[in-house]
Amino acid sequence: MSGTNPESELVRAIGPWALGANAINLTVGAGIFALPAAVAVILGPAALLAYLLCGALILLVLVCFAEVGSQVTRSGGAVAYVEEAFGPMAGFLAWVIFALAFSAASDAAIAHVLMDALAVGVPALAGGLPRALALVLVFGGLAAVNVWGVREGTRVAVLTTVAKLLPLLLLIAVGVFAVQGPNLAWPGWPSIEQLGAGALLLFFAFGGIESALTPSGEIRDPARTVPRGILGAAGAIILLYLALQFVSQGVLGDELALGGTAPLAD
Repeated sequence: MSGTNPESELVRAIGPWALGANAINLTVGAGIFALPAAVAVILGPAALLAYLLCGALILLVLVCFAEVGSQVTRSGGAVAYVEEAFGPMAGFLAWVIFALAFSAASDAAIAHVLMDALAVGVPALAGGLPRALALVLVFGGLAAVNVWGVREGTRVAVLTTVAKLLPLLLLIAVGVFAVQGPNLAWPGWPSIEQLGAGALLLFFAFGGIESALTPSGEIRDPARTVPRGILGAAGAIILLYLALQFVSQGVLGDELALGGTAPLAD
């Protein structure tokens, strides 16, 4: 058996911009179309508070990931960190939990929301065979990109991130001129229970940033790249979410909470 370390054969081609773009791409998904309405149901115009609270807590967690990720430079992300600290068995258990509870379950939920959002414009995707075929194409395409190669996959990640953010930024840029002040007025200070429920809901919306560290064996100069890429992406995502909630609430007012499965798509 060859004693070659598989990690040594990986190409370290991921820089700060590519890592940040991948983190944004993994985090900002189809759920963004349903997120403003879901938080507005709980907190109304005060929903921005939940974003600030959740964003601050997420940043504290990501500072830990940035520090560990800059030191543990082999692929695996959180699983590699657990294995490095507690051994192979703990690493294996972490992988099982991550694969089943996070990857499989969250991907299924995101795929469901994505199809619901697309069904607004293409009703055939609401269910049945067309929906199933569309999901096969989406997941098959993503798998093909990853098999293609790290440089090609990085380019695709950057391009899809730009393509994903452009319409959202355009929505913010146009919508900000239609914001109505009364729609942003708080009827009262939210309770701790409401604020906690809103922040808890938003934790799912920030999930995915840490997954960008899974291919750490392909990150160039991890000590420099990981903190810049991960924390920069987190800051950009927090600002994006705040802006989308502000514009959505300011334009739609009380109607935002009644926006259905994808109010931004509507």
